[in-house]
This record gives sequence, C-alpha cells and structure tokens, in this order.
Amino acid sequence: MTFRFQQLSDYGASEPICARLTIQINELLEFCNISKKQKEDIFGTMLLNVVPKLMVCSRIKEQLTKEIRDHQKKIDEKGLNFQAQGRAYTLPAVVNLQHQAETFLYNAKSALRDFTTVFLIFFSKDFKKEARYDKVLKWTEQKYGKGDPLSKMLADDQVWLLRIVSMRNAVEHPGGHSGTLHIENFMGEELPPTVLVIEPMWFLNTEKKSPIARDMDVFVTNLLTFFEETLLLCIQKFPSGFPVGFAEIPEAQRDPKCPVRFRVDLTEMLNVPPKSAR
Repeated sequence: MTFRFQQLSDYGASEPICARLTIQINELLEFCNISKKQKEDIFGTMLLNVVPKLMVCSRIKEQLTKEIRDHQKKIDEKGLNFQAQGRAYTLPAVVNLQHQAETFLYNAKSALRDFTTVFLIFFSKDFKKEARYDKVLKWTEQKYGKGDPLSKMLADDQVWLLRIVSMRNAVEHPGGHSGTLHIENFMGEELPPTVLVIEPMWFLNTEKKSPIARDMDVFVTNLLTFFEETLLLCIQKFPSGFPVGFAEIPEAQRDPKCPVRFRVDLTEMLNVPPKSAR
C-alpha cells in the first residue's frame, strides 16, 4: 500500500481560531451524548468549512491593519508630501482595498452559512445553509423558549450578525434590498494649515462611517466567540449523564502552543459562557 501525505493548511494548533474551533471542540464533544458520526460531522464542518473561511478573514484583517498602521506611522514621522506650493498633496492608499473588503465579507458570510449545518447535525433542523440567524433565533425561541441561554445569545447577537450579512448582500446585489456598501481608501480633510488624514472607512447606505480595520477585528473576534459559544450551548443540551462543566481558562494562562479557551470541569455544571467583544 502507498501512503500519501498532504498539507491542507498553513496554520496549526497555535492559531487560536484553529485551537478553539477544532481541537477544543473535539475534546468537549467527548462529553456530549450524541453519536460518533454526529461528532465526526460537527468536527468536519468546523475543520473543512468554517475554520478555513474564518482564517481568511483573520489574515485579511491582520494584513490590512498592518498596512494601514505602516502608512500612519510614515505620515506621523515624515508628514504628507506637498507639491505646488502646498496646493496639492499625495495621500497613501491601501492596494486592492475593495477586493480585500469584499473577500473578507464573502468569507465571513460563507462561514456563518456553513455553520448552520451544526443545527442539522445536533437537532435535525435544516436551515438550508442560509445565513439567516433571525430564523435560527425564531426556531430556538419556539423550541426552548426566550429565556433559554442559546435563544438569549442569538437575540443579543442579531445586530452584528445582520450587519455582516447585509454588507455582503450589498456587494452581491448593489442597490438591492440591502442597499449599497461604500468603501473609502485614505481620505484627506483639509484643516488649514494642515490636513487630517483619515484611515480607510466603510459604511452601508447612510449609516455612520466606521474604520474598516477596526470593524474587521471586531467581526473576527465576534465570529470566533459566537461559533465557539454556540457549540458549547448545543453540547449542553445533550448531557452525558453525569455532572460536567466547562471552565474558562484565563487568557494569560492559555498554552500558546494550543490556546484553547475552555476545559472540561467534572466538578461543576455547565454555566453559560461569558459574553466577549460584542
């Protein structure tokens, strides 16, 4: 027999997204009373669909943030390049900003869409791979009630979840139901005798402009936490038959080689995971 080896990604257990959505979830699923196939399907969904797309978002966020900060540092150190006795000046620019923003939103929405598969695996509830978490919320409220931890978390997260989906829909269908996504590179606001340089911004329709790099950072953090905590709350609904809880590891105490956030605690019942970054 011939053995073949193939590297499918350039990130590993030291990457928090990978550690928390694959290794951690695989370990916690061992204490969930569902079939082996269900566990394998959940792990496969995260490993092959959700994590790669969230990693794309993270890489774009990191690269874009670095490029913006490098431009800002250069301006702080050397100032703007003025010509024509100060009547013209050159602004920095992020190369391929439009493409990077659109790719980020595509992968963020796609990860949300793929993640709905876990509800099919856990509960046999098929959301047709639509990133419609308003429908997921309606279902959880009908099935478990508005006071259920999963329902409450979904209700709390509706605003930012809808914003990601709406921004991506506006890219796919400009001027359609979601409207238009506006993306601005570095801009200059003239405040004589100086010019205020404004970092890249985006906004949907007539909403207030917001920094792209900052929003991407919040979105990546929110998505990671949302996927992780949703899985924990789903696992909670299939108890293993004996008291088991999930204790959060303080960030400073997490192993940098595999920075998982939760560990199994057999001495206490599961508590609702704390909110973060939302």
